[in-house]
Amino acid sequence: MKIDLFELFVKYAIKNKKIKKINGCIESSEFQTVAFLTNTAIGDTLFNTPVFRAFKESFPTKKTVGLFNPANLSLFKTNPHIDTFLSFDGKWNTFFKTLKTLKQEKPDIVFILHSNEPQATPLAVLCGAKYVIKIPNDKNTYASFHSNPKIAQNLDKHGIFDRLKQLEYINIGASNPTLELFLKPEWVQTVDTFFNMRAIADDDILIGFQVGASTKSRMWFEDKWIELGKKLLEINPKIKIILTGSPAEKKLTKPIKKALQSDHVFDCTGMFPLGSAAALIGKLNLLITPDTGPLHIATALKTPTIGLFAVADPKNSNACYDTPIHPFIKKPKTCVPCVAKRCTYQKCMLQIEPDEIIETIHRYTLL
Repeated sequence: MKIDLFELFVKYAIKNKKIKKINGCIESSEFQTVAFLTNTAIGDTLFNTPVFRAFKESFPTKKTVGLFNPANLSLFKTNPHIDTFLSFDGKWNTFFKTLKTLKQEKPDIVFILHSNEPQATPLAVLCGAKYVIKIPNDKNTYASFHSNPKIAQNLDKHGIFDRLKQLEYINIGASNPTLELFLKPEWVQTVDTFFNMRAIADDDILIGFQVGASTKSRMWFEDKWIELGKKLLEINPKIKIILTGSPAEKKLTKPIKKALQSDHVFDCTGMFPLGSAAALIGKLNLLITPDTGPLHIATALKTPTIGLFAVADPKNSNACYDTPIHPFIKKPKTCVPCVAKRCTYQKCMLQIEPDEIIETIHRYTLL
């Protein structure tokens, strides 16, 4: 009930607010500060880094404000294309505090790159921006408060291109989808120290297993990971398996480590802070992963990957560049209708077999 009251109050507060509609392109003289709302998951935030870069390359003297998720802000605070970093957890109890800080930055344009409603558009409107741009927005309750017309998601292209399309309204025709992460030297040094203490050599072949994902529907099965691990360890004595993931995913990797019974398997799940966890992925020779944040971190750091897909569409979220080092395995959905995030048993992922992953490794010469 508390959340409903917040939303009702915000809807009342914005109902008479006027946002400029776009007729052609916004002239550069109309804006000095822009804000990018990108406060969701790591992968979605990485998809926005091409937007940050393209904007700064075109307008190096204009001010950029980035609104990030506090849970992953540290990973992006090194991005040189953002001048001011703010955070918002997307919840009503921090909405007005965030609104106050965003309003102080006086953004002329707010680009809602990836930020959840019902908070995102009211936040953009109430902060005093002249223009609010969001793509896609055809199914958005607040589309009447967007400066651009209703535009649907382009399902034939990677999600990055919908983000870049927003820049067309300020006359930037950007098309480079390259993701960017800027690692601190100390993050890398933490991983190097870990490797040295465990006698992991430079010529070892490091294969990462990302077992967890944002939803169960995207996850592969424990017994499949164990079978894959055993077969990989038999291929080459130089192979070492690195289990990656967040602290919450430790319960998923612990039984895999135990079952493999090898000193060539290292469970690094939850071992490092976020920056060093990213640096760890950057050290791998290969990451095998469902469609989740580490897949996109690997893409940004040019670590080869094999993406495991069924519910998600690799056309929209697997790497759309450097494709020879980012092959994927895609299986059809087995349930009609697909319940996606509400899935409790990811039957479609059972179609992926360990031998198929090993064959993909050989076919693309990933090791």
